[in-house]
Amino acid sequence: SIERIKVGSVKRTKKEYEAYLREDIAQRRKVEQMKAEGAEEGDIKKQMEVLNDTLTVLPDTRQRLQKYSRELAEFMARSFPDEPPAEEEELRALVLEGRQLVKDTSEMLGESLVDESEACETSNNGMPVDEF
Repeated sequence: SIERIKVGSVKRTKKEYEAYLREDIAQRRKVEQMKAEGAEEGDIKKQMEVLNDTLTVLPDTRQRLQKYSRELAEFMARSFPDEPPAEEEELRALVLEGRQLVKDTSEMLGESLVDESEACETSNNGMPVDEF
């Protein structure tokens, strides 16, 4: 199903981004440790190259995570404005997981990934309903 694909894309990319963030921290520590221990300049340089490789992929991974999360948020707002009924257990669990992923990713990236106007209620003709 399309919702399963979208949730899976965000889940995988989030996991990948978190792994690169951990790798970044680990590589920085290793470089600092090597410098503190007086390691050879060539060894430190090689370790800096490993760190730079990680730093190169982080922005791309972050962009993909933003893109996939935004697409998931928009899809969820459009396709599932209400929670699916309890009888549809699998779909309900997937929708709840998708919403949680969007929330977690928004917090991780420090930005709102869902347009507030899309999150408001809509009438039958698709126009936003004013709430007073």
